[in-house]
Amino acid sequence: MSNLVRYRAMESLCRQNAVFRPLESWRLLAEAEMWHHKAQEEIASRFKQRTDVSPAEAVTRRTSDALDDSQLLAS
Repeated sequence: MSNLVRYRAMESLCRQNAVFRPLESWRLLAEAEMWHHKAQEEIASRFKQRTDVSPAEAVTRRTSDALDDSQLLAS
């Protein structure tokens, strides 16, 4: 999670600097775009890690989640 936070912070910092440095704004906005893409890649890789499970494991997870839900309802 720290990478994602750092990428978003750098993107924001570049955009803020672009406002105060008009002569360098083109470079700073390009750098902000780079940080934005890095953050998107980080999000995509985490999503892929969470969805890369075998079908048997997915069924096991769904079954255990259903059991947890029924136990909560019974409480």
